[in-house]
Amino acid sequence: MALRRGRGIATIEYPTGMNQGGDPSQAWIKVKPDGHVDVFSGTVDVGQGSKTVHTQIAADMIGVPYDTVTMNNFDTDTSPVSFGTFASRGTFIDGNAIAVAAYRTRQRLLEVASRMMEVDPEDLEIADGDVAVHGAPERKVSVAEVAATASWTYGEMIAGSGAWMFPHVEPDKETGECEPHAAISYASCVADVEVDDETGEVRVTKLVQVYDVGRAINPTLVEGQIQGGAVMGLGLALLEESYPYYPELSHRGPEFGAYAVPGMADLPELKNVALEDPDPVGPFGAKAVGEMANNAQSPAIVAAIHDAVGVWVTELPARPERVLRALDESRQPRRDGRRVIYDEHLAVAAVSTAENRAEGAWRFPLVSE
Repeated sequence: MALRRGRGIATIEYPTGMNQGGDPSQAWIKVKPDGHVDVFSGTVDVGQGSKTVHTQIAADMIGVPYDTVTMNNFDTDTSPVSFGTFASRGTFIDGNAIAVAAYRTRQRLLEVASRMMEVDPEDLEIADGDVAVHGAPERKVSVAEVAATASWTYGEMIAGSGAWMFPHVEPDKETGECEPHAAISYASCVADVEVDDETGEVRVTKLVQVYDVGRAINPTLVEGQIQGGAVMGLGLALLEESYPYYPELSHRGPEFGAYAVPGMADLPELKNVALEDPDPVGPFGAKAVGEMANNAQSPAIVAAIHDAVGVWVTELPARPERVLRALDESRQPRRDGRRVIYDEHLAVAAVSTAENRAEGAWRFPLVSE
């Protein structure tokens, strides 16, 4: 047995929302007489943390404590429209709708407070649940007092609605040029692997991942997305194959227990970096991070396998038999129309790797000369 080590890198870009726009989201916010805030949105939280992030956006935009805000997304019948929880649009597009609704709610609070305090709305600010006069913080009333006065004194309701959608774009008929996405996120992954060239087994020892997330509204949730994506990417690269004989579906495994997914023992060393390059359109500068988190691992791992043993695995997952088949094929004589070529995979890997590192660029090994 020879254990070969290799390193591979992959970079990706990922759009936010639907290509060419046309995916709207709406939100509605009301302030109850006790000062608590209800936010209504159609986004479904499937574990990505959108309820937490949306609560943060609303609280920060209005100027009230996080624990006074309640997110309501109980059903799609009574909630405002959301085009869907997909396309990495939850924080960006639904978040923008909530930010617009929160801004308008804040303006209503300032209007009512200005009547109470006999101060121009532009001279007031809201922070930590209080409405205060610029430059005179001692002159203040609480958001709860403003909301109660609106209800019981003026007979009014403090609320705000908002919607956001990246405008639909049409490509130029002659050039095809357009701006199809609201924002684009970027990521890179470096994978270190060990490959047993007798059994074909691949073990990922380390993943280094760097993500441009625009602005990490909740850094803990961003880290969770990246870590979860790493585990998913590891499974897609080496283990998971839902339809072994696709497209013949009758060969699908009879039970989910037979479907291999990574366990704790499979996890490599993880090093994650979130870069913040705020997007001018996203809420507080945020961009997508959800779906892109499991995209870069597979190509990085495949490139690392090539670096280790000199062959390309062209079908995922890179199961041991596929690695061995690629190794066997690389040792077989091939004809290019002029002469027989013996692609000694280890020699090619060594030469290719040395040349690539010297030239500072990655390329396929030239074996036909």
